[in-house]
Amino acid sequence: MIRTRLAALLLGLAVALAAPGPARAADFVAAGVPKNIAASRDYGAIFRHLRDNGIDMFFPTFQYQEVPAPRSFGFESDFTPPCSGNAPAFAALRASGVRLVMPAELLYPDPGRINRVSVAADPLTQLIACAGRANIGAVTNYDEAAMHGIPESAAQALYNRVKQIDPSLPVLMVHGPIVIDKPQFSSDAKVQGYLQKVVRYSRHADAVGFDVYPVPSPIAKIATPGSKRAVVSPEQAIAGYAGFLKANFPQKDTLLVLQGFAYTDLYERGFLEANVPAAMRAMIPAPSRSQIDMMVGQAVSSGVDYIIWWGQAALKSTNAAPWPDILRAARRR
Repeated sequence: MIRTRLAALLLGLAVALAAPGPARAADFVAAGVPKNIAASRDYGAIFRHLRDNGIDMFFPTFQYQEVPAPRSFGFESDFTPPCSGNAPAFAALRASGVRLVMPAELLYPDPGRINRVSVAADPLTQLIACAGRANIGAVTNYDEAAMHGIPESAAQALYNRVKQIDPSLPVLMVHGPIVIDKPQFSSDAKVQGYLQKVVRYSRHADAVGFDVYPVPSPIAKIATPGSKRAVVSPEQAIAGYAGFLKANFPQKDTLLVLQGFAYTDLYERGFLEANVPAAMRAMIPAPSRSQIDMMVGQAVSSGVDYIIWWGQAALKSTNAAPWPDILRAARRR
């Protein structure tokens, strides 16, 4: 889901809180799992851990560090074509009932080649054969494409190819939030131009949403579409983006990618200690239980269809905050 970055948001808190409840329960999606269980490569244990705690889908990322350089266990390859249906990852997936959310970047790392491969040889066709269609919940379009300059034609080609192979398979699109210290959001006009681009790109998706990582707001530095570039509190964040989604995409499903980490978790430990004073590190916590409950409650009240948790792959263990509180929220739905 979805590059990690600073985030916190607002728009119409009243709009989201007054909105009717969802037509169906939101699917909970885990983008990765904490390092102690991920490193085991024991997919039976991983998928049982998710299933038994109310997680419906799994996004296969094993990246556990972002700064000073991205690092991953590299196990994404266990889910990437060419593949075998007998592979442990797919056997465990089928046995668990957890469904896969597959990122475009793993299926089609070069969007220019999407239409150069026959449908029979297409990576998605291979993935369906390995996992079984019932065990694939969705495909994500290119991450934050509108923000990062990925051509709209690439998002369109991805969407069209997925629908060519299986029209029933949902395509999800995640957009980046308005981070006010980025030059591309240095004026109201630039913000509005970006939001227009978001709406345009979202034509190539069945479900649309944003990354929302709002804790703590002085670090996240995120505004919402309606806050006029003002940084908002975590309490305002979810409602702001959920309101924008409801207003602009009434015929689409919606999603929110929520914060499963503290910003300090994204750093290599030695680099963090050398560059961020201990007093400052202490001011950058993971979301608390009440904040996790608040984020989930507002997302559900707003009718969001997919709640995706991102960043927990950077946590040392399944006991590290906020993972236990995320699982508690998933079980309590």
